[in-house]
Amino acid sequence: MSPLIERETLVYKRILTLLIMVAAVTVGGCLGLLWLRQKIELTAQATRQTETEIVKEERRLRYLDTKIAEIHQPLYLEQQIQRLGLQLRPPTVEQIYYVQSPAARRSGMAGSTVATKRPDKDPFRHSFDLAVMESLTTLE
Repeated sequence: MSPLIERETLVYKRILTLLIMVAAVTVGGCLGLLWLRQKIELTAQATRQTETEIVKEERRLRYLDTKIAEIHQPLYLEQQIQRLGLQLRPPTVEQIYYVQSPAARRSGMAGSTVATKRPDKDPFRHSFDLAVMESLTTLE
């Protein structure tokens, strides 16, 4: 073969190799893009599902807050006392005792841990309810 024909075949081989490599890179890029889009879609679905769960949990929390507020109403408590037939009444001033904190007891009263009676303070107390429990019996 002549050197010109050899050079021509070498150029054709290089062009063919280059075209095959371009096609391989294009196919690989397309498959990578398809995989990436699929992963994005799966992540979007998981995000939407999590958002709906968050909305449901917020709705449940609002319901529980409403029930806690309802249960703490004096009228509701009076109805429960009457329904269960309990002999309960609000505490009198003589029944309320205020206990000092341990630090105040150590500094104020050296060895005494006896609760002191303070009728001049308001008997209002703060409390946190961690769970709402309803009785299984129905209201009459």
